[in-house]
Amino acid sequence: MQVTEAQRKFVGELVDLVATLSGKEREIHPETAIASAARLAGSFMFRSFDLQLEGVEPGTLILSKEADEKAPHLTEIMTASLKMFDDALDTDKLGGPHRMMGEEPKLEIAQSLKALQFDAMLKAQAHGLNPIQAAEAAAIATSHVVKECIGHIGIDVGFNVAAAGFTEGCKTVPPVLKPPSA
Repeated sequence: MQVTEAQRKFVGELVDLVATLSGKEREIHPETAIASAARLAGSFMFRSFDLQLEGVEPGTLILSKEADEKAPHLTEIMTASLKMFDDALDTDKLGGPHRMMGEEPKLEIAQSLKALQFDAMLKAQAHGLNPIQAAEAAAIATSHVVKECIGHIGIDVGFNVAAAGFTEGCKTVPPVLKPPSA
């Protein structure tokens, strides 16, 4: 995947945005941060599917061929990005049959998207990114969040939480776009 300069800038902004989810004493719960970043990537991808959603409530699970194809694409991008951080990373061990998921994220998908998506969408638009470009950049941002959290939860947990978040985001109708305080 060719990463544009606009996507590179967006990646940094998304990592900073995810950091705003901090708890007491500015501590970030690793699984929450990773899941939130990945769900955001999946949600951007979901918006590219051009599905007919009139009358469908946010939070509704939508099964689609597009989601089945695109969630793994986001995982591939994250994997490639993680390999750039550590070329000795054994990606064959990730996502296996004994998937370690760590703790549950402290935010449900709707909560994490409500907290992040409006600002993320504004930043994506400011950089001229379409939903697919934004989703791909968000997958790279997710790899940065995973990298920052692996000292606390390990690479296998971080990877698996992210992969699950990509799938969740790709298959869930996102909340209506509005500022988080609204």
